[in-house]
Amino acid sequence: MLSRAEIDRCLDTLQDQLPDLRSDEDADFDFLAFQAQADRIRADAAAEDVEHVRGRLQAMLEQAGLIPSDAEAERRR
Repeated sequence: MLSRAEIDRCLDTLQDQLPDLRSDEDADFDFLAFQAQADRIRADAAAEDVEHVRGRLQAMLEQAGLIPSDAEAERRR
């Protein structure tokens, strides 16, 4: 199991690899590679850290424009 600090370092590294699709629509992004790395982090996290990992992953995907935020999704309804 990874410590919370190790998890955060892994997540920071993963986030640094994300393009900002809001400002660069032509950015090349391999979602399957991202998902594989995210799955490895999730698998190495203790049960009490899984929600932290999920929240961080969701936030980074929202910030990169890959998924809508909850507020954006609500506005679209």
